[in-house]
Amino acid sequence: LSFNGEWVEQASGFWEASRGIGFLYAVDENIAWAAGYDGLDYYAPCQEFTKTVNGGDLWEADLISEIPAEGSLAMIFALDENIAWVPSHSGDPQGIWKTTDGGDTWTRQATADFNGNGAFPNIVHFWDENNGWCQGDPVDGYYEMYTTTDGGTTWIRVPQENVPDPLTGEWGVVGYYDVVGDTVWWGTTYGRVYRSTDRGYNWEVFQTELVSYTDIAFIDENKGLAQDKSASTAGTICKTTDGGETWSLVSHVGPLFWADLEAIPGTNNMYISTGAADPESGASYSVDGGKTWINYETQTGIQMLNADFVVGGDGWAGAFNDDEYTGGMFKYIPGEMLPDISFDFTGGKGLTVAIKNVGIGTATAVNYSATIEGGIFITPKEASGNIASIASGDQEDITISLMGIGLGLLFPSPKITITADCAEGITEETSASFKIFLTRVIL
Repeated sequence: LSFNGEWVEQASGFWEASRGIGFLYAVDENIAWAAGYDGLDYYAPCQEFTKTVNGGDLWEADLISEIPAEGSLAMIFALDENIAWVPSHSGDPQGIWKTTDGGDTWTRQATADFNGNGAFPNIVHFWDENNGWCQGDPVDGYYEMYTTTDGGTTWIRVPQENVPDPLTGEWGVVGYYDVVGDTVWWGTTYGRVYRSTDRGYNWEVFQTELVSYTDIAFIDENKGLAQDKSASTAGTICKTTDGGETWSLVSHVGPLFWADLEAIPGTNNMYISTGAADPESGASYSVDGGKTWINYETQTGIQMLNADFVVGGDGWAGAFNDDEYTGGMFKYIPGEMLPDISFDFTGGKGLTVAIKNVGIGTATAVNYSATIEGGIFITPKEASGNIASIASGDQEDITISLMGIGLGLLFPSPKITITADCAEGITEETSASFKIFLTRVIL
């Protein structure tokens, strides 16, 4: 399909070999920042990041020397090529550091404490240069979270009464979060998802069908996937259509990887997964809400790490470098985002045909025609019509009423042939046979 885009290898710029990408944030199709880690020893401290401002033609890595030598970067968030924040854990002190000069210098924002008993900063996010939120593990009996309205100069802890209690032994996870508009979600080590619809000031929590490390990816305020990231149950996913309040397991086929799971902004139902060695390496995509995963053949066997994408599908996925000039990053260049039409048939009181858009782009000016041959019918054997548009991942149901004579098994099986096309140049045709008894259609 045309939206099966191209992956292009780039050099991440780290001077030490085997640097991995622990977290990547794409600002736009040109600017992205990434936090590094030691691929030879995941738990070794690392204060290195890398950045591109020209679409990845050049990634320049640097060291955040202001962070203690025993500290590591939980993730990274950036507004543009100059302003970014990182949470750093395991050092003394821990906390949130900010740069306003493209990463040359960093300042710890001391009012986000993250140094009480059990403190561990996991996430930082900003909606603009002033309004932000950060999250850490439970301290004093409730999750340590802060909000700011002045760029982080002053962080104010979210009151305990605004945050549902943690379960015993439950924590957040570095970088396991997503944001759509003013809504922010993050997953826990016990399969729960916390949600705020007001930029982090007030919180609810919901249990998914998962029981362990839970990463989440949302297409919009309602639709999202949650993936189990623990080694023993990796690959298990569930979905929500109500913003995370309720979840159901997804029975999926194809290679779903578990290094990272990302929703593609601006699409209705496209996700990309990446994987690195456990259980296998590569990348895949889904355009049906996680039910079917299609392998990117060019990436088979390549260790791919944290990823991020912008509206339109451009983005990057981290890897491991060989040296400063070789490897460590892959840029994703999407193909044209076209629709793709398919059909499902359902029997019952009449024959229902679902005209589905399983592609990425919206299908507009959809014309369909159906012809039924065979059997004995009182009602007409043809149906046609048009549909203004079908968004990616959506469907339109067309019901054709039919009436048979006598016992359906005594007559030849009728067959429906349906054709649909759209203004984007996609045409699809398929046929299906069925039985009919009075007003009941049996497939």
